[in-house]
Amino acid sequence: MHFPDIRRATRVAATVTLAAGMALVGAGTAQAAPAPDATAGASVSTALATTSANARSGLTTAEQASNYWTPERMRTAISADTLVKKAPASSGESLRPTGAAQSTPPAAPTVKAAASRVPAAGGSMAANVAASATVGKVFFYNPADGLNYVCSAGTVNSGSKLLVMSAGHCVHGGSGGQWMQNWVFVPLYNYGAEPYGRWSAKYLTTFNVWINDSNLDRDVSYITVWPNGSGQRPVDVLGGNGLSVNYSYDQAVTILAYPAAPPYDGGWQQYCQGTTYRPGIWPFQENKIALGCGFTGGSSGSVWLRLYNDAYGYVNGIMSTLDGNGVNRSSYFDTAIMDVYNSVADRT
Repeated sequence: MHFPDIRRATRVAATVTLAAGMALVGAGTAQAAPAPDATAGASVSTALATTSANARSGLTTAEQASNYWTPERMRTAISADTLVKKAPASSGESLRPTGAAQSTPPAAPTVKAAASRVPAAGGSMAANVAASATVGKVFFYNPADGLNYVCSAGTVNSGSKLLVMSAGHCVHGGSGGQWMQNWVFVPLYNYGAEPYGRWSAKYLTTFNVWINDSNLDRDVSYITVWPNGSGQRPVDVLGGNGLSVNYSYDQAVTILAYPAAPPYDGGWQQYCQGTTYRPGIWPFQENKIALGCGFTGGSSGSVWLRLYNDAYGYVNGIMSTLDGNGVNRSSYFDTAIMDVYNSVADRT
C-alpha cells in the first residue's frame, strides 16, 4: 500500500539542550487514580473509556464517542502547549537498555480498505516520504476543563489487532488530572476527510508514574479500540507497526505526526527524519531520546519509527514534549514498555 508523499517537516537540528520540556496537552483537575491493571503489576492503570454525554438509547459507547465529534468540534479542537507543573526531570529509574534489544513484528493490512490513495490537500508534495495509514489524528474531550483536544497516534501490531499507541497525556491529565473521554482515532486524517473512518477507544492504559506524578519519563499510553462500525479491526485495515525496545539512544527514525499549533495547522501528516540522541550533558543526561523537529502541539503521541518503509516501521519512541529550542523528546523505550505491551496485546 502506498500513499502520496507528505510535506517536509522542519530541518533536523543537531543541538543538545538542557531546557525544560513543555507538554503538548495540559493536565486537569483532581480525580482518584483507578486500581492498577493486574496483568501489568502496579506499574500501569487501565480505565474503561467513557463518554462525556449521557447514554443515548440504542447507541453503544463507541458510537456515542464517535458521534460526539462533529466537523465543527474536530475543526476547533485545540492543542494546549502548557507546562506540566511539577513534572520531575527524572523518575529516579535508570532508563537505559534493561536487556537485549528486541522487537515485535509489524503487519501489513489483510483486508481491502475503503480507500487506498488520498490526494494531498493544500501545498506541494515534493518530499520523498510517504504518508502512512497506520498514523492518525486523535480527538478527545478533557473533563477536567471541558475542552476538546487533539493528539497523534499510531497502530501497533498485536494479537488483538486493536492496539494503538500514543502519549500518556493524550489519555490522562497526569497528577491531579482525569481520564480523557470521547477518545477517537482517525487514521490518515486529511483536512476533514476520513478515508478510513474512525475507531473509538475501549480501554485506556498508561503508567502510574504519569498518572500520579506527571513524570515525563513514562509519557506513553496504549489504547485498545473497539472494532469500527463494519466490525473491522484497525491493524487488519491499516496495517500495524512493530515495537522496539532496549535499542541504543542513537537511532535513525521517521516521525509522522499531526502538529496543530503554529506554524502547522494539524490538517495533514508532517514528517521529520534524523538520528535521535540522549539529551543533556553527562552526567546529567535525561532518560529520553530527542530530535530537533520543532513539532508543536497536536504532534503529541506520534510514533517515532525505526526502519520505516513508506507504510509502517517499528515504534521506538512516542512524541512527548517540545522545548524552546525546537527539540522534541520521547520517553526511552526499555523493557517496561514491552512488558506493558505484552499485558495488553491480546485484550479485546
